[in-house]
Amino acid sequence: MPDMWKGKPLVDRPKVSDVDLHYRIYNARTGELLSFGSNGGPGSLNGIVQDALRTQQEHPGVRLHVEQFEGPVYE
Repeated sequence: MPDMWKGKPLVDRPKVSDVDLHYRIYNARTGELLSFGSNGGPGSLNGIVQDALRTQQEHPGVRLHVEQFEGPVYE
């Protein structure tokens, strides 16, 4: 049975945790780069969430903006 949203079936997609995710976290107001990283394989999304939570603790009151990139962000 497919996942449903508001009574409609959602299109099947690969799990996010099974792909490589490359990201940067910015201060949404100033554009300052606060963190970046690459996570791959199982748990990759969780790694980004943990980094965002840590970054928010280090910068209380800052609204975060996270961007995903096609390849590693530190080359």
